[in-house]
Amino acid sequence: MNPLTLVRETTAWVSGLSKHVKINNEALEKECEDFLTKHRIKPHKEVWADNWFHYCDIDIENKDSTFTELTAKYVLVLDTLNFCFWPDSELEYHHLARGLKNALIANPKCFDADQLIKVTSETIHQWFGKDLPNTSERVRLIREVGTVLIEYFNGSIKEMILSANNKASVLVDLVTKYFWGFRDSAIYKGKQVFFYKRAQIFVGDLWGAYQGRGLGKFDDIKQLTMFADYRVPQILEELKVIEYSPELKEMIQNKVEIPVGSEMELEIRAVTVHVVEKMRDYFNKGHCELLALEIDWMLWGRGEAMLDKLPPHHRTLTIFY
Repeated sequence: MNPLTLVRETTAWVSGLSKHVKINNEALEKECEDFLTKHRIKPHKEVWADNWFHYCDIDIENKDSTFTELTAKYVLVLDTLNFCFWPDSELEYHHLARGLKNALIANPKCFDADQLIKVTSETIHQWFGKDLPNTSERVRLIREVGTVLIEYFNGSIKEMILSANNKASVLVDLVTKYFWGFRDSAIYKGKQVFFYKRAQIFVGDLWGAYQGRGLGKFDDIKQLTMFADYRVPQILEELKVIEYSPELKEMIQNKVEIPVGSEMELEIRAVTVHVVEKMRDYFNKGHCELLALEIDWMLWGRGEAMLDKLPPHHRTLTIFY
């Protein structure tokens, strides 16, 4: 079955049953209308490579360049490690992206599969100049990536990507099949619910870095959902697009850890996915064609720009986001 259909359908199901997180449709429509008004005056889309902290060596006008794999290696390592920064109050996504960028510039072979299988906690420290939260799991996941690439794809990320035949759904399926650390799902009221956040963001980042060409060409890119994390629900709650139950709101405000796999955690993530689906549909009806991943990028960027003004985000210790 299409893994992206599973994400969309199961998160919508959770959203319909959610008791701790609700959608404020009036606030959602207001935000969408405000965006459409601004977009008609000055159209804007997020460009992945424009972020200074990302590594990208792609010359988009050179077809051969769009099939080179150094940027793809960077993206895979980035999204393998792209989870759970909050235990370190001074760590954000851009620190991760910039640290890996600097490591790759210093040693272009450092993300080769035969090097990834040798990564240690000392390697992580060298890349970032500090230890990261849950370093042992990050080391395990990086080694898993190197091992899988060597065992199944001749050590080549390019071979893996091309084997998906330009299908985002197939590449997400491949990633979750071969890399166990990307199998982001859970059980809600006895039913399996799928998010596949890091597998999806890997595909989305490839599409963004290669601007939809070469190794980033996916004919079904519209099928990707947003990437369920903790920043996007944070900004949606501030915009009053989602509303928390008093119990959940108090826990988040007091920075109480919300157990992984709990109904509260799964409802936050699932409702966030469903909200972005509704926003995408609203934009499309307003003749503004946006992908769910582009809406995710816009909301995430808005949240990053407002960090000092936002209420706390939910805290869950996990390897999935």
